[in-house]
Amino acid sequence: MDSLRYYIVPLTTSCGVLGFLLGGPWVWLGIGTFPALLLLDVAFPNDTAQRKIGSGWTADLPLYMHVVLMFALYGAFLYSVNTGSNSLAGQGAWSQIAGTVLSLTWLSAVPTLPVAHELMHRRHWFPRRMSQVLNTFYGDPNRDIGHVMTHHIHLDTHRDSDTPLRGETMYSFVFRASWGAYKDAVEAEAERLRRQGRSVWHLSNRLYQEIGMLVAVPLSCYLIAGTGAMLIALGTLLYAKLLLEGFNYFQHYGLVREEGAQIQKHHAWNHLGPIARTLGVEITNHINHHMDGYTRFYDLRPEPKAPQMPSLFLCFLVGLIPPLWFRFIAKPRLKDWDERFASASEKKLAMEANAKAGWPQWVTV
Repeated sequence: MDSLRYYIVPLTTSCGVLGFLLGGPWVWLGIGTFPALLLLDVAFPNDTAQRKIGSGWTADLPLYMHVVLMFALYGAFLYSVNTGSNSLAGQGAWSQIAGTVLSLTWLSAVPTLPVAHELMHRRHWFPRRMSQVLNTFYGDPNRDIGHVMTHHIHLDTHRDSDTPLRGETMYSFVFRASWGAYKDAVEAEAERLRRQGRSVWHLSNRLYQEIGMLVAVPLSCYLIAGTGAMLIALGTLLYAKLLLEGFNYFQHYGLVREEGAQIQKHHAWNHLGPIARTLGVEITNHINHHMDGYTRFYDLRPEPKAPQMPSLFLCFLVGLIPPLWFRFIAKPRLKDWDERFASASEKKLAMEANAKAGWPQWVTV
């Protein structure tokens, strides 16, 4: 029965599809799931239970349903524009545009990123290709390259653009992480081709696929529903990319690790809220994933004694106001991490990071 939890993923996306099919003010239905899920995640206690899945396909099915539903989401959006139920011009257009962009952005980032993340770590080519398709909806088709080749190797070090620095705000991180994801993918793909004795311009370079897939989304919207739909698609690709990096900000915030040191249970934050775990396809049940990236999401063990953060939804809201984030969550949690979890060498790195951020030296090294 635990597998039924993960059907919250297609259910959430289906709300967006339904909203566009109904048109009018219903285009806000997709983004309306965000505050509802936030309240549930904050209201209920943390979920530290180990999942018990009988047949893996029952938990995998909602992931592939989400792939289909993302096409349905865009199809319903284009249908609403063509039928006039979602007018992008004239009286009330700004409300329609805002609801459309917010709904598409939210659903293109979450739960799309967690599903894509799970599939990119599978060994078979098909789920990895489906991950590339999903990555396209937030403007980063080749995200799996940098994620696997850089983040999983260099997490919590200066070489990882997915690890926010102490004192870094969400607003600066989302741009640095976005640039880092693209840069890592381009460099890793070029290095792969060089090892094969091929030119970086060889047709097998996945950069060509990335460009083609990114062009395909707004171009399809233009051909089907016109300029307004194309502009919304372009905006959605950008905003969804920034939104997902905004959520990514809280997975490793301020953590440090010596380059090359063994990854241990204190090298990631865990967010064990009941909604974040299921909607996030266990991406917030995080550290055991880094210790074995091939472990299926439903087999990951919760680690309530490892470093914890509050509800991921709550962290996101507080992170929008950096002084509150630093004072009430980041500094207290990192001080505890430095005192209870960090090794001697990590304490030194942490205090160097504190000095650069202008934070107190709260441990002696």
